[in-house]
Amino acid sequence: MSATTKLPYAQMRPVASAVVDRLADACHRIAIAGSLRRCASMVGDIEIVAVPKLDVDLFGNPTSVSQVDHLLASWPIQLLKNGPKFKQFSFTTTVGNTYTVDLFLQPDPATWGVNFLIRTGSALFSQKMVTPKWQGGYMPNEYRVEDARVWSGGGKMLTPEEQDIFELWEMDFISPEKR
Repeated sequence: MSATTKLPYAQMRPVASAVVDRLADACHRIAIAGSLRRCASMVGDIEIVAVPKLDVDLFGNPTSVSQVDHLLASWPIQLLKNGPKFKQFSFTTTVGNTYTVDLFLQPDPATWGVNFLIRTGSALFSQKMVTPKWQGGYMPNEYRVEDARVWSGGGKMLTPEEQDIFELWEMDFISPEKR
């Protein structure tokens, strides 16, 4: 499926769920994001946010290699992008449908809230959430978002959940379908 081809939600959701199920054991946390999470009627690609389980060295320290890396290496996929925090791959099913997956890896669970919010979208909503109010956004002027973190002055704010950001912004939670 090309970047411009969109398929019905009802066709894409089970495929995305199957990918999440296959990746789950290699992750501490994983969820569908993007237009699928927003329940858009037509979906262009599958977006997934995950906290991968990292390999450890002889001393028990985490390495930069994740169990997701090992798993993807064993799959019949075309790996299009293979960075430490973003992987994109495509695969073709036995009936000939090709799907593209954008996999956003967040090794630090504390970045989940910001990343899940941004990766759920929509693009306009995400942009407004990380733009200060004085520039027309929703974010209080005393905060900034950098490196998937909310900062106030020089300190990091705790936002391990998407709800944490809405609370910091003093906003009611907006369901993905309304974004």
